[in-house]
Amino acid sequence: LDTVGLDLPFPLRPYQEDGVKFLSKSTSALLADDMGLGKTVQSIVALKKKYKEEGLFRCLIVVPNSLIANWNNEFKTWFPEAHVLTLEGDAQNRLIQLERTTGFLLSSYDQIRIAFSQPNRVKKFDVVVLDEVQKIKNSNSRTTLSCNLIKKDSAWIMSGTPLENNSKEILSVFSFIKSGYIDKDMSNLEIKNMIAPYMLRRLKKDILKELPDLIEQDFYINLTSAQRAEYNKLYENRKSDNPLSVVTKLKQICNFSEDGSSSKLDRLNEIIEELEFRGEKIIVFSQYVKSLEKIFNNIESKNKFIYHGGFDKKEKTKVLNDFKESNGSAVLLMSLQAGAVGLNLQEASTVVLFDRWWTPAV
Repeated sequence: LDTVGLDLPFPLRPYQEDGVKFLSKSTSALLADDMGLGKTVQSIVALKKKYKEEGLFRCLIVVPNSLIANWNNEFKTWFPEAHVLTLEGDAQNRLIQLERTTGFLLSSYDQIRIAFSQPNRVKKFDVVVLDEVQKIKNSNSRTTLSCNLIKKDSAWIMSGTPLENNSKEILSVFSFIKSGYIDKDMSNLEIKNMIAPYMLRRLKKDILKELPDLIEQDFYINLTSAQRAEYNKLYENRKSDNPLSVVTKLKQICNFSEDGSSSKLDRLNEIIEELEFRGEKIIVFSQYVKSLEKIFNNIESKNKFIYHGGFDKKEKTKVLNDFKESNGSAVLLMSLQAGAVGLNLQEASTVVLFDRWWTPAV
């Protein structure tokens, strides 16, 4: 890959260079790398390369609402000179932005579902990118139908959970980038062979030599509207309360609003879905037992366990053994205080810090 003139802040790994080359040369592409390998970075650098070579164009990037802040942050790092606009305002204003914006427009799937639910004057985009494309795996959903109404010259889709073993789902997803190319009467093997030229998938185990011992990812996540309203209200009335108490309550709102909404939970469910596809285990830490209980009741996982200081020694031992010995994917929800010392857990491939303790050592 020729990166001269791209002015990248950090060098790309060889497999990432291959991914950028694959995307930038494709009008129809599915990037299906494992989680943590930098699909967002590869797509932004590919867009930067395309922008440098072709000049200003219209690009629409559709992502889960919880990832809009993360995409904005990655643009600031890898393509700071890009004109990036986040779709916002009422339905009429959003439609005007879709019609008139040049450069890069970030939107959520929900916003696209509403904007394209009826005829509109939105002209063609040069490139449309769908992140976490499993959001359109149901061919009859309004989100899928709306996404398929977007006019585009090039379509790039990304997912860490490729669906080639489910013909209905891959048919729905792949139709976005190449409509009519595969059909429901094909066998799974036929479908796999047909989509192979348009799909790039790298597993961590295949490129271990290019990876560090540990991959750390910071996800920048927008609060839900309910969380934001509660956060602002508490902050505005903070003078009547103890400062440390206020900060603690703000942290808890960032986990869950009173009505149970949580942008962190939305992102966690996406991570769990990807790990379940690969049969891998995950440990999720939180400072607050109440947060762990809410997570437990709202994650979409068959094998889920919770571990905190309210359990006696026998209960804790059983939870750990059940997690270790469970077949396939599993989720262990663990309080930071109870799980900070004395445990030996190598079974999980992934750890999520849902929130952090005051003391870094913990």
